[in-house]
Amino acid sequence: MNHADLARLNLQLNRRRFLSGVGVLSAAGLLAACGRGNDSGTATAGPSSGASGGKKLVIGSIVPTLDAQFWQRYKDFTETVASALGIELITVNANNSGDKLSRGVDDLVARKVDGLIFVPYFGAGPKGIATTDAANIVSMCVDTTPEDIVPGGDFPNYIGFVGPDDETAGFNMADALSKTMTAGPGGKKKIVAIQGTPGTSVAINRYKGLERYIAEGGDLELQGEAVGNFVAGDSQKAMDDLLQRSPDTQGVWCANGGTATGAIAALTNAGKKAGTDVKVVTMDLNPDNVELVGTGEIAFDTGGHWLQGGFSLIIMHDWLNGKKIADDKRSQIIKLLPVTKATLAQLEADYPQGQPDYDVKEHSRVFTPDGPDAVVELEYSKPVELGLVP
Repeated sequence: MNHADLARLNLQLNRRRFLSGVGVLSAAGLLAACGRGNDSGTATAGPSSGASGGKKLVIGSIVPTLDAQFWQRYKDFTETVASALGIELITVNANNSGDKLSRGVDDLVARKVDGLIFVPYFGAGPKGIATTDAANIVSMCVDTTPEDIVPGGDFPNYIGFVGPDDETAGFNMADALSKTMTAGPGGKKKIVAIQGTPGTSVAINRYKGLERYIAEGGDLELQGEAVGNFVAGDSQKAMDDLLQRSPDTQGVWCANGGTATGAIAALTNAGKKAGTDVKVVTMDLNPDNVELVGTGEIAFDTGGHWLQGGFSLIIMHDWLNGKKIADDKRSQIIKLLPVTKATLAQLEADYPQGQPDYDVKEHSRVFTPDGPDAVVELEYSKPVELGLVP
């Protein structure tokens, strides 16, 4: 697969959309959750009556890019929650640009939204939090933690964070990689690693999990690592370089789904078959990567944390309606779902099209004062065996 083929593949993937639904929502609510885009790069969820019985809340949501399947699913579930709670949701697509993300913050503040939920990529956390705080607008960050800023600290309107358990995910990916490989001379299994964007907490913590696995006596020998910036094109180049330096590598640890897409393209170009000649592990549960789990080209995937936007929206809705979250739950980390070929049937049964059986109002303190927390661990409805063998 050459670079032109990869570009065409990515274009095809970007055009795919995933219908979403939650069993507790009405058909009208699901239609409202679909939203419509416009030329400004924003999308607004269809209006519905104020579910809390008071003022209709308007919440802004900024995502790094809607070119990625992961963020498409994030948007879908957040819109589903907005519809259930009667929230007007304004989604801004930063198109992988720090400048556009920053302008998105300014635009939403100027529009006097009631709250802002955003992904603080490109170092945008401090500016976004400070700007909303000065405007007396509550904010939450998701996915990656902002630099040295804790909820409720110097910025009282920064009310919380929800994100994935990245370090455990990185550790589990390494463990799965080991279980699918056969040790060579000396008892070691040779691997390479493709990291995410330097400086982001998600990249740092995922790689920290790999390092911890090795340090705790894991049998992996890290031959080399490179930066893939969480995107397929950069990751393909990174894997090309790693294969030049370590042609005998047996496995590749990929920081996210786009990384795995690029790594597999590089393996194909090098005449190697993913899953047979070189084992591949990753995270994010992008739909196309899950398909590759089914074919055996990816041995292990983990994720489901696109639900973090919807979880955060429930917390913000309750906060703005006088039901503030406890201080010890201001920062919440989501336990992720492990997926292998052996678990695919259960994944589809429990998370059809990426959404769990999740009663939005049951998790809202406004509607159900003694109900379960908004943030839930991602798990299967019954015990599963991962079936990881060489």
